[in-house]
Amino acid sequence: MIKDHSRTQNKLKQDLGELVLSALLDNEIYEVLLNPDGLVWVDGYNGKREYGRMSPESAKNLINTVASVSDETVTPKAPSFSGELWVEINGLFQLFRFQAFIPPIVSAPAFAIRKRAGRVIPLTDYVHDEILSDNHARMIREYVSQRKSILVIGGTQSGKTTFANAILDCIAKTHPEDRVIIIEDTQELKCQVKDLLTLRSSFLKSMNDLIFDSMRMRPDRIIIGEVRGKEAYSLVKAFNTGHPGGLSTIHANSAQSGLLRLEQLMAESAAPVVPEAVVEAINVLIFIQKTNKAKKGRQVSSILELTGYDKKEGYLTKEV
Repeated sequence: MIKDHSRTQNKLKQDLGELVLSALLDNEIYEVLLNPDGLVWVDGYNGKREYGRMSPESAKNLINTVASVSDETVTPKAPSFSGELWVEINGLFQLFRFQAFIPPIVSAPAFAIRKRAGRVIPLTDYVHDEILSDNHARMIREYVSQRKSILVIGGTQSGKTTFANAILDCIAKTHPEDRVIIIEDTQELKCQVKDLLTLRSSFLKSMNDLIFDSMRMRPDRIIIGEVRGKEAYSLVKAFNTGHPGGLSTIHANSAQSGLLRLEQLMAESAAPVVPEAVVEAINVLIFIQKTNKAKKGRQVSSILELTGYDKKEGYLTKEV
């Protein structure tokens, strides 16, 4: 819920303070993190770095204000808050994902603010920064052109969403006439096609509901933000019902474990897991990971084509 009167916004900006506000305004930054020691970190296109300090009192005031805008309270008996932060910037409301903790589960207030990408990094930049090889970039363009459905896999803060935006940029350049529907719980993905519909889940409509509804909206491609629950089954169903060229992300520690994670989430819907349906729905697995060996701290370490399923060997893949 947005409480858009000026008094609420003034209070939010006062509690954010110049330090955090400056990070939210910086298009090179996509994550703002406060640890209990009072140190503020930012992560972005130029890597992670220390950004400044914030007092426990200021942090607690901010957490309380953000929670109150959502008609919630944070107390020692309810010491965490997960929700949305709406801030009016240059006359427009911008949405940020907000996660916060207070004692006793932490020694002092802590929070994470996730921003929508300020800019999209094209595949050419990934190659220049040695995150992606020339061959992998060429193959991704071919997959997009051939309307292959892609699952981007990675661990926490591996850059899955940012890389998904690079693939969406490729879609916009190769198929600008496509009607694209993006479904997310927090708006983080960007696509520059003209015929674009973005749907955001809420307590009224789940990701699962929106995927089902989107199939009636004549999409050429269905794009789903990170798959975390029962919507995994609907994703497979949607990609298998005349909507090739889809894209989604999932949290896992390898390309192969991404498929196992997808199966686990499908099972949560109480529907039978049919590996052959997964093979029909997902064509390409892209694994991106954090690594100190890479120039920018991230690396697309493997791309696999999903070629089939064998009852003894499991999913069959081909390394690109």
